[in-house]
Amino acid sequence: MGSTVSAAANGIATFVGLVAGTRYVVVRTSDNLLVTHGRLQSVSVKAGASVVVGQAIGVAGESLYIGVRINGQYTDPRQCAGLGSLGKPRAVLVAG
Repeated sequence: MGSTVSAAANGIATFVGLVAGTRYVVVRTSDNLLVTHGRLQSVSVKAGASVVVGQAIGVAGESLYIGVRINGQYTDPRQCAGLGSLGKPRAVLVAG
């Protein structure tokens, strides 16, 4: 909790806000993937802003959700490595 969340993809923040009391940032990539970063404690981007892989977009809550939609269908984010504007997956271990 409290760790910086970095954008997992290059694109435009198409949604920044609350859904059922949970904060989300959704990024639409140039190849039309929707990458959802969820369960955020706070956000640091606005809807309509351009974001790049690694850019700070918010602060994690107690857990972090990452979702990827291709043509409106959710898919395993691990299967998207190397797809267009998605960055390479990497784990960042945090003590705690």
